[in-house]
Amino acid sequence: MGSKWKSYLLPALLISCLVVFLFNYRELFGNHLFLLQNPLDRPSSQTSNNTQPAELAIRLHPDQHREREPTTLREKWHITKDYRSPDGVRKLVYLINGQFPGPTLEARSGDTMVIEVYNELEDEGVAIHWHGLRMKGSMDGVVGITQAPIPSTGNFTYEFKVGNEQAGTFWYHSHEGIQRADGLYGGLIVHKPIQKDVFDSTRFQFEEDNLLMIGDWYLQSAEHVQESYEDPGNWGHEPVPSSVLINGKGKYDCSSHKRDEEMACTNIFPPRLSLKSSRSRLRVTNVGILTGFTLKIPHCRMTVFQLDGGNVIEKSPESSSIGILYPGERMDLIMECDAITHSTDSEMTITLDSENFSMHNTPSNLAHYFPLQIASSTLARKDHSPSPTTDEEKPFYLRSAKGDTLPENTIQGVANQTYMFYVQMETGKEDEDIPTWGINGTAWAPQASPSTPLIDLSRAYWNTNQFVPFIALSRDPDNATWVDIVVNNFDMRGHPFHLHGYDFYVLSQYYPTSHHHSYNTYNPFSPSEASSPPGGSYNLINPIKKDTVYIPGMGYVVLRILADNVGIWFFHCHILTHSSTGMAMALEVGERSGRYV
Repeated sequence: MGSKWKSYLLPALLISCLVVFLFNYRELFGNHLFLLQNPLDRPSSQTSNNTQPAELAIRLHPDQHREREPTTLREKWHITKDYRSPDGVRKLVYLINGQFPGPTLEARSGDTMVIEVYNELEDEGVAIHWHGLRMKGSMDGVVGITQAPIPSTGNFTYEFKVGNEQAGTFWYHSHEGIQRADGLYGGLIVHKPIQKDVFDSTRFQFEEDNLLMIGDWYLQSAEHVQESYEDPGNWGHEPVPSSVLINGKGKYDCSSHKRDEEMACTNIFPPRLSLKSSRSRLRVTNVGILTGFTLKIPHCRMTVFQLDGGNVIEKSPESSSIGILYPGERMDLIMECDAITHSTDSEMTITLDSENFSMHNTPSNLAHYFPLQIASSTLARKDHSPSPTTDEEKPFYLRSAKGDTLPENTIQGVANQTYMFYVQMETGKEDEDIPTWGINGTAWAPQASPSTPLIDLSRAYWNTNQFVPFIALSRDPDNATWVDIVVNNFDMRGHPFHLHGYDFYVLSQYYPTSHHHSYNTYNPFSPSEASSPPGGSYNLINPIKKDTVYIPGMGYVVLRILADNVGIWFFHCHILTHSSTGMAMALEVGERSGRYV
């Protein structure tokens, strides 16, 4: 009997020691970052036995869509949540059919898209917005405006036709709460039919087409980030992003993490951008939550030729550095590289704009580096030899972009209607110093009591969080209704605003030379200001056309739309912490206020 007990004694002692060790782990070592060695917690391509970095590029297939007839494309999506380690840090993210980011959709102009969405989240609703596409009726995917959230275990079918004239770089993302910050987004590319494709592949002679969805990323959950932002002790300072993801992949330096925060982190190889051709088309989308960024690729020449959803601009000067691209914006560019680009020293740099960072929330680094590899091959065609590179080359600033010169009478000389809005942050005793944003004094929140979407609800029942000016259309079909939208920004920082359902011409975008002591507003209803606006006369010759625009701090923008898409269309800041605390409104367009299903 005694010998039997002795045989159990040693294992029992070892187990007891292990329990004591685990119980006292925090006291022994502090709340250190866990460095995981379990291959299951690493991206599949980056285990300890794999010396190859993950690939970044999403390669597109224009040849499968440009020459075929319009058709109906069908998708069935199952939305779930699970843990992934996109930058080496384990985090709960949203998945579409098990993918993060979601599947990349490719179509052509004139296609009909039918997308069945099944919500398999346990306790969350969901809705999908098709950013930049000109939607109709109830398919726009905005909770509180065009639809109620798809409930848990429920489903909803989005069915819409892509306009015959729409082609370019778009994307989709959740428009329910702050889900986009935890990865509920994906790419959406509309290829131009070959009979209309006069210049894309022919004029620029690119040999491959790639999508880069680039954005800031937080190690914490979106809920945690939002709570931190709304904490009165933070005084409205935005939480600092931890890293940058490109197509859902990045590299976080585990050793740089604060010792008092606990997180599962694995040191991984930086993901690499590998291109098969030295002359490529890059479709770049800012899918981030807070910051704009600048893209730099040494030894390469980049030329921007489209902004947002295929809106053509005047060919930009060649440069190895382009920015700033703000959340929600897109740019299409041609990249051509020197022969040395396939050396091991080449890299792509994403530098975050520091505008939303203060001394209270300064990130550990603004620049994020990704290796670049291009197949060694003949550089390009004879008429596209790259220019010599210089280290002193000036960057191309997107704010200086100009549109193609418009044919005469494209834009009406004077708008039929003008609306003036102002954006302002309000923190005070009433809100207990919680940051709250307003447009013309109204902080937006989804309609409640009743919670019916505005598109299905009479104005008589809308609550006080709904600021929705009505744009009345002419009953004469031969008379177009042109509308000017003037937005004054009373904040020191800029805000990227996205308008649903429309593209707009940017007639003026005023950056004040000094905005530390006074507002630089513009009142188009004042005769003196209307005759001499601070930003100069409206550009009616070659304005850029967009669906997302940056409104400079203490400055303003003047946008002009042709009001021909009936419905209720959201207009909001694309910085997620801002739109979720009130920086949003809508425009109702129609002959009379009513239903638009």
